[in-house]
Amino acid sequence: MIGTLLVAGLANGACYRYVPLSGAPPANEDVRIEITPAAATRLAGDLGVFSTEIDGRLASESHDSVSVHVPIERQYRGMAVGTTDQLVLLGRSEVVTVRKRQFARGPTILVGAGIVVGFGLLAAAVVQLTDPNQETQDRTPPPPVESRIPLGYHFRVRIPIP
Repeated sequence: MIGTLLVAGLANGACYRYVPLSGAPPANEDVRIEITPAAATRLAGDLGVFSTEIDGRLASESHDSVSVHVPIERQYRGMAVGTTDQLVLLGRSEVVTVRKRQFARGPTILVGAGIVVGFGLLAAAVVQLTDPNQETQDRTPPPPVESRIPLGYHFRVRIPIP
C-alpha cells in the first residue's frame, strides 16, 4: 500500500514541474500562483481551503490584476458530483509569483524506467514462487529412460503409381 502511494506520488510529481514565467503567458496556460497570506485568508471562504498556492488556468493578466480559473470539486454526502471552475480575481499586490506548468522529460523517463524494472522484478519473483521445477536436495531422480530400439531391421520401399 505504501509502495503504491510512493510510486503514484513520484509519477505524479515527475511528469510536470512549474517554472518561472518569462514574459506574459498566453490565456488558458496552466499556472501555479503563490499568493500572500492575506489573500489566502480572503479566498478561503470561496475556495473552501486556506492555501498560499493556487493551481489553475490563467484567464487573463493585466498590469494591475491576475484572474485564474480554479477547479472546484463538488461533493454530496462524500461522493464527488462534479467539478466546476471558479474565477478568482487577484490584485498584483496579492500575487507573490506566477509559474507555468511545463513537461519534465528527464524525471518522467526515470520514473517510467523504474516502474518497468519494478514490474520485471515482481514478475521474476512470481515465477520463482510458482516454479514447480526448483532444484532441491531431497528430490528423487526420475526413472531411467527405456531404450526403444527396434529388434531387427526392416526395409520398406514405396513405389508411387500414377
